[in-house]
Amino acid sequence: MASGGLVELTQGAEAKIYRTVFLGIPAVVKLRISKPYRHPEYDRVFKYKRTFIEARVMAHLRSLGVRAPSVLYVDPDAGLIVMEYIDGCRLSECLSEMPVGRVAEIALDIGRQTSIMHANSIYHGDLTLANTLMSSKDEVYIIDFGLSGYSRDVEEYAIDVHLLDRSVELLYSELKNAFMDGFWKGYSINASANFVEKLKDKVRDVRLRGRYVEERLRRRVSKDRYA
Repeated sequence: MASGGLVELTQGAEAKIYRTVFLGIPAVVKLRISKPYRHPEYDRVFKYKRTFIEARVMAHLRSLGVRAPSVLYVDPDAGLIVMEYIDGCRLSECLSEMPVGRVAEIALDIGRQTSIMHANSIYHGDLTLANTLMSSKDEVYIIDFGLSGYSRDVEEYAIDVHLLDRSVELLYSELKNAFMDGFWKGYSINASANFVEKLKDKVRDVRLRGRYVEERLRRRVSKDRYA
């Protein structure tokens, strides 16, 4: 992989994130980490599969018009993805600086993009304000598809919406109503009224089972429940 050097940005539970220049393009490198408690063969398969799915989802979403970072290079055997660097701020850090009307517009755009994802059987897996970004070009991007996948289970989509709703509620409770109203308006652009109502019912159900869902999501981080 040709690069202009690596600068570590952060390390999560499953991957290290670096900033670099790839073939003259500002880029982010995501490198999945091996875990000593995993069987070596399972660790190899896990890294390969999750890297492959993440890159595939991102490329698929780009083709559908969803703003996700472009995949520049992928090596599933190494657990490596190089993707476009998006200059901007995470909404978890800058949403409160915006007027309520602008917040509603941003939420509408997120809702529109989320409905395109779900209509194509894709769930994000960790859809929060921390994983939505306002670019320097004033465009909303969805990032970090490390827990994403393909499913026709409405509960997977409901978990996406529940996590987004909870992140707004916890960080900016005063903006929650405006945000979620805008989100549902955007979601309804590409989804039928019947499906929206079905999804809202499932989101309410997920919220009532909040502890179960949060535990399920923690287990999903490692995927060791499938070993």
